[in-house]
This record gives sequence, C-alpha cells and structure tokens, in this order.
Amino acid sequence: MGKIPLIRKNTATLKLGPPLVLAVALLASGCAHNPHTDAGDFGSSIAGDTKILSLINGMYEVASWNDGSKIHLPPAVSGRWVFLDGKVMSIIHNRTDPEAHKAAIGWGHGTVSKGHFFYRYPEHVTVKGATGEPTLELRSPWEGMRSFSVEWKGDGIEMTSESGQQTWVITPEGMVYTDKEWGPEKVYAQRRWKRISK
Repeated sequence: MGKIPLIRKNTATLKLGPPLVLAVALLASGCAHNPHTDAGDFGSSIAGDTKILSLINGMYEVASWNDGSKIHLPPAVSGRWVFLDGKVMSIIHNRTDPEAHKAAIGWGHGTVSKGHFFYRYPEHVTVKGATGEPTLELRSPWEGMRSFSVEWKGDGIEMTSESGQQTWVITPEGMVYTDKEWGPEKVYAQRRWKRISK
C-alpha cells in the first residue's frame, strides 16, 4: 500500500506561488504599491502646498533695487507686489534715469502644486521713455506659466525657476527677487521687498 499524503484540515498554511511570494516580500519591505501610503503622500503634498501659499500671500513694497552696478532706493525706485488667494499683481517704477523712466504693471494668477510655484501675467503694460514722450507696450513678459521649484530654508523658502535665471527668497519679513535676465533687455536686477501686510 502506497503512502497517503498528509492532509491537515483547518490549517493556516497556504502554498504560495512565485508571483505571490514576490508580492508579499515587496509589501513587507515597503516597496509595494500601497494606496494608503499614496493617499498620505498626497495629503502631505497638499498640506505642504498650503503652507507655501500661506507664506507667499501678502503685500510687499520695494525697499531697494540693485541693477548690477548700483543699489537704488525709493523714491528713485518704487513698487508693490501682491499675491492673495491665487491672484497676483505687480507695479514697478524705475526713475533712476530722467530720460528713460520705466514702469511695468502686470496682473494675473498663480498657484502652488506639488512643491512648485507657478504664476503668469496675462495682462501686462510697460511704459518707458522720457516723461513727455513715453512709449507703451502691451505684452506679457513671458509665455505661459513660469515655474519655480520651492525649497524650505528655516522659516522661509527659496524658489528657483526652471532656467535657473530667477530666484526668489521669501520670509515672514519680506522677499528678495533676483533676475539675471530681467525685462526685454535681459539685464540683471535684484529687488528687495519688505512685507507690509500682516
């Protein structure tokens, strides 16, 4: 008489095929797809974006303007930048050259998504030239949304554009915007802004 295979009833032992063994191993190691983990990451991302927006929100006033060779102060330079609930507005005046005054006014929208800040000025007006004979230009300074990666540094953030030509440092006290190719002339500009909203 041949041997009868041992059969145990009501046992928790389960024969696992190679694919199932691999899946269990990945799950145990934390490498498998886990919808709960993804949901947590998504929630964490939203919370992080909200925190960034909360810091950016506010009204700022130009404190100084460095053109690469000289630092100018108000009233030779002046301006306001406002970001509130996804709406953005910028007004900048440069009166350092009496024969070449320049003012730029833009308004549009912005947002933060997955740790990146995006904004654009679909409406933009540039006025330049001598006071008596100014020229007017109606054109957005760039096409589409400009994107910045955001990195927390202490209680502030440092934002860097995709090209690396623009950086923004924002803190509870104010912000510093540095542009290596600002405006149609692509000139260096660094503006320090103080936060004037609470």
